Amino acid sequence: MGDRLLQAVTQRLERCLRKGDTLSRFGGDEFTLLLPSIHGHEDARQISKKLIKALRAPFQLGEHEVFVGVSIGIATYPEAGKSMDQLIQNADIAMYHVKARGKDGYRFYSESMSIDTANRLSLERDLRMALERDELRVFYQPQVCSSSNRVVGLEALVRWQHPDRGLLYPRDFLPLAEETKLIAKLSECVLDQACHDVGQWIREGHSDLRLAVNLSPVQVEHPRFVETLMTQLQAHGFPPQNLEIEITENVIMNDLEQISQKLRELASFGVRIAIDDFGTGYSSLNYIHRLPIHTLKVDQSFVKAIRRGEDGACIVNAIVAMAHGL
Repeated sequence: MGDRLLQAVTQRLERCLRKGDTLSRFGGDEFTLLLPSIHGHEDARQISKKLIKALRAPFQLGEHEVFVGVSIGIATYPEAGKSMDQLIQNADIAMYHVKARGKDGYRFYSESMSIDTANRLSLERDLRMALERDELRVFYQPQVCSSSNRVVGLEALVRWQHPDRGLLYPRDFLPLAEETKLIAKLSECVLDQACHDVGQWIREGHSDLRLAVNLSPVQVEHPRFVETLMTQLQAHGFPPQNLEIEITENVIMNDLEQISQKLRELASFGVRIAIDDFGTGYSSLNYIHRLPIHTLKVDQSFVKAIRRGEDGACIVNAIVAMAHGL
């Protein structure tokens, strides 16, 4: 299917070319377009818009309708490079800046991007080393029952004890971890540490203590997700019924059928399912009703607003009432 999609993308891109333009496939899903006869930025801008428009319509692959996003980086001669290698590298840098902001866009290379990219590359190298040097730290946020005032669970939160930059929070490195595919390894390390710590507290007499962990889309969408997770729990002797996994609505909606099957399988082992940031994604009562969901985590944007005015309180009350009803 992947190969068929690439062929279909190529055919659409070729229809946008003019005489003398050269299109080549540069990597897995990356293409390079050489435009020898453009008369400035406006020409490149128009061609970029044309390419984005051409790829916006869905692709029909057998019974499946597939949508793709496109990120276009542009380097023009001579201001963005005088050699072929320099032009390709700078177009690549500009493309990554588009990807960082979300797909379906284009950007021209500028010198300030090189500084950003140098910082990003250094942080990426450090993050790879952090996994080897055991620099990740797991902190635990207690989940407290408001009526009994008892700690009923703990949410595992990752921090990075960077040797030079100090303690870094998830917003400083998780987007990079996802982009560089280090997120699966990072999450595995966090879960290992959390299962070890919380497992010990459970064995010491807190038998109903619940461990909540956030999982990335990359992990959940992996074909062997359930098998890998259960193997990890078994390795630590961690009781599945004491684990709660947190995923966002968007992850579920990306592939409702496959994810539903995985969640049901996990629920059959006793694992609890929580929907994180509830109320900000593609909320649909239909899927909530059908899935083995145990917890709705109301997004903090609503909770913060509770005391400022009536709107936040109304939304939270509505979600609580709906959760009880389901």
